[in-house]
Amino acid sequence: MPFIAFLGCDGSGKSAVIRGVAEQLQEVGSEVVLGHWRPQAFSALEKENTSTADDPHGKPVRGCAASIAKLAWLALNWWIAWWKRLGGQARRGYVLFDRFHGDLIVDPHRYRYGGPSWLARFASRCMPQPDLVLFLDADPDVLLSRKQEVSREALDHARARYLDYGRGLTVFRRIDASAPLDEVIRKSLEELRRLG
Repeated sequence: MPFIAFLGCDGSGKSAVIRGVAEQLQEVGSEVVLGHWRPQAFSALEKENTSTADDPHGKPVRGCAASIAKLAWLALNWWIAWWKRLGGQARRGYVLFDRFHGDLIVDPHRYRYGGPSWLARFASRCMPQPDLVLFLDADPDVLLSRKQEVSREALDHARARYLDYGRGLTVFRRIDASAPLDEVIRKSLEELRRLG
């Protein structure tokens, strides 16, 4: 069974879609584990959760050395959590993540990353890879009607970067997030079932 990552601009409805997908999978007896951005491999030390901030781009970017150290910390979290539990859970059921390490490549400012982009891409390729990446896509006007924390310009830029990122992944699927929630959940489940 798979590791599924959901990506999307702010306002795309990732949380609601993931919740709906998880509920439907659980109704048919599937084991589902949920995660956000990175696994909590060291739960007692977990404090920072940059990706859920009200102003995700409001904090300054870290310097190069600090960014590289945080990137190493991210990779360590992913691998330890994968070895400890996520890998086994992905084999038994579904591991659903709202954002994952690939999101750093698309939106480094959200994670205050100021290191080299080639290093972020290399590190992401070295971490556990999703079996499927679902990009919940919608026109920026739709996204802005749902959530105003990010500017139109930032949404246009992020959406273009997500689509560009997806062109390099064979497991990337675009889902129309402007459709009603039930339909977005249904289409997401269809993509999961195609995995077998």
